[in-house]
Amino acid sequence: MGAVLIVDDNAADRALFRNILSRAGYTVHELSKGRETLARARELRPHAIVLDVNLLDTDGHSVCREVRADPELAGMPILMLTVRDNDADVLAGLEAGADDYVPKDSPGEILLARVRRLVQYRQMATVSVLNEHLVQVGRLLAGIVHEIRTPLVVIRGNAEVMQMHLGPDDPNRQWVEPILRNTQLLQVRLEHLMATVRSGPMVLATLEITPLIREAADLFTKGTDPRGVRLVIDSARGDGLPPVRADAGRLLQVFLSLFGNAHEAIAANRTEGRVTIATRIARAEDQDWVEIEVADDGPGIPDIYLDRIFEPFFTTKETGSGYGLYLAAEILREQHGRLTVRNGPNGGACFTVRLPLAEVPASA
Repeated sequence: MGAVLIVDDNAADRALFRNILSRAGYTVHELSKGRETLARARELRPHAIVLDVNLLDTDGHSVCREVRADPELAGMPILMLTVRDNDADVLAGLEAGADDYVPKDSPGEILLARVRRLVQYRQMATVSVLNEHLVQVGRLLAGIVHEIRTPLVVIRGNAEVMQMHLGPDDPNRQWVEPILRNTQLLQVRLEHLMATVRSGPMVLATLEITPLIREAADLFTKGTDPRGVRLVIDSARGDGLPPVRADAGRLLQVFLSLFGNAHEAIAANRTEGRVTIATRIARAEDQDWVEIEVADDGPGIPDIYLDRIFEPFFTTKETGSGYGLYLAAEILREQHGRLTVRNGPNGGACFTVRLPLAEVPASA
């Protein structure tokens, strides 16, 4: 449902609000001191802050302005708790940047409705911005792919004509065949890249997972700035794995997102790191799966965030949108797969992608 931070110096009021919100499915965190709000909010990244206007160590308006001035928290919804019929507190709170207010003696249903509305509004606004960005990226990518496709078709067509005119023992075939292989590979990669930003229903097909993992690793490695963090991706051979049924383009997006997450985590502390990929067949939920483990040697994920890492718009990064891992989990869910995370025994985050096996006809 989401996390809410309650800032109120009255223990009885905090207990009341905690019960109301926790029964509705929210994870509730509490503070009695207003001066600790900024640090705690940066640590927890709650979906909303419920802030009392009257605090012993400071006033709620000052806290609200402080949160609004922080670039990482500027858009976080704030619900101000006021005294009934005190219009001055209401106006001061709104001017300080509060999104809404509610009198402390209001029925619990009113508090819950206000919190739920603020959280949903924030999510819808964020989705709208992200969708606009994705549309722009899709248009740009479509234009680039179109410009590449045309000369690629010419290259492949001429190579095929040359191959037709060369005898099977002609030594010049050694130059033509690599051209054909690589143009075919490039065409496949262009289709996969287009699928990462394609809207509409998925295009499911039976595919081998190991070549797709290698393709994602190759694309990510070549697409990162060589002057920045150096990330080495070790991919297991994965020989003998059965095929899976998935949307190759969107699955590629999942792996690129996981590599990007590892890259950002490592970049916060070091200039180089490593991602290790392991594949296997696993039995769970009364069926067989292909499991792909993507483990990095970064700092790992604080335990307090492990249960929230796939929440939409949850992020601990200054420039993060909180959308990448959520979208990766949703893509896998739509393909009847799973995405889980844990911290490795030696540190670092370990994401597990689980995909159902493709149904192979009995005649095969």
